[in-house]
Amino acid sequence: MRSAFLALFLTIVSPAFAQKTLPELKDGTIIDEKAEFRHDGPLLISGRVTLKGISLDLRGPITVASGSDLELENVHIKVSDPPASPNGTSNLRCAGPATISIHNSTMTAEGSAHPIWWLKGNVSVDGFQTKNSEFHLDHAEATLENFAIFELEISHASRAVARHLQLVFLSTHTGDDDKLEFSDIPADHPFSRKLQMGSLASADLTDTTAHFFLVYVHGSSDVRLNRIGRAQLAIMPACKGSLKLPHGLVGSTNKPVTVPEPGASNCPFRLQLNEVNADTWDVYSGGNADLTFTNSVIDELTGDGQAKLTVRDSEVYADWLSLAGEAQLQIDHSTVGALRLAEQRPDLATSEVRVGGHSRATFDHVNFDCGVVGLGNSSTVIRDSVRSPKYIRQTDSATVKTEP
Repeated sequence: MRSAFLALFLTIVSPAFAQKTLPELKDGTIIDEKAEFRHDGPLLISGRVTLKGISLDLRGPITVASGSDLELENVHIKVSDPPASPNGTSNLRCAGPATISIHNSTMTAEGSAHPIWWLKGNVSVDGFQTKNSEFHLDHAEATLENFAIFELEISHASRAVARHLQLVFLSTHTGDDDKLEFSDIPADHPFSRKLQMGSLASADLTDTTAHFFLVYVHGSSDVRLNRIGRAQLAIMPACKGSLKLPHGLVGSTNKPVTVPEPGASNCPFRLQLNEVNADTWDVYSGGNADLTFTNSVIDELTGDGQAKLTVRDSEVYADWLSLAGEAQLQIDHSTVGALRLAEQRPDLATSEVRVGGHSRATFDHVNFDCGVVGLGNSSTVIRDSVRSPKYIRQTDSATVKTEP
């Protein structure tokens, strides 16, 4: 009996004893051992730091100081966030250009964590398998090989040479006045191509597979897409008018589809679609936007500032649906949420409505497939639901009313 009790005791307490506190990661630090470390809260990495062979339990954001040189070899990272944290809570940001080298390592996300790394400088990856994570290259020179990640963004004068990539999203941000054309990017099949990306970036890709090609369109940029296997298209409108964001195979060589439709709005951006499998759209609105969306399929929808948004006869996946500032949102006769699709679609990391700030949201005859959270001093009214939200939560002074 004593042996059985001792074995049970060791099973319970051993993981806690095995975990070490991560020391300060300053210039000259080298950790090369088979051990598990844990760090809670913000972490600063400065100078030349080498980590080899360790398991790292991270629970907070990381800052890499400008000029630092970070090397990870056979490192296994686990990232955890508090419940209901927004994506990127435990992120990594380069305060300035740095050198980051990653070899034969992994990164996993526990629970709802979704680590986002914002990288500047020189980035070298040879063997890095991640889950629910993102890399965003900003003025970076990157060499990437044998790399799996949820989203890889190549923007802002970055140059990437990559081989053997497995991506959910290959993405890029335009500048404020780019004129770009993308052609012949398949979905779910390996391809090799040199691409001129947005905001003066470039990519030389070999044996790369992506589920989605994602373009974030800023300002008055003009983007033409031809023969794209599966696209998600993101807009940042601060304009007025009506928009239809089409879904499915859109446009042809003889009759491309233009968004927005001529005369329907004063939005300055243009997208021209020719044989594009338009899966979903992201809408990040702000300023004094006053827009009505009809017959659209929207993945992420946000409103800030004084934005006024109306959505009718549409589907909103609410992968990230949030309001802040004084924004107003009205959704009528639509479906909101996509929890039913989460197991089938790796791109749907979350599905929830979050109404914050002093914003107001009204949902009328909506079929909910997610929960609703009221934050700050916001107010939400839910009328005549076809199907009620999975849950309703309120914090601070927020109100959520259901009628009847």
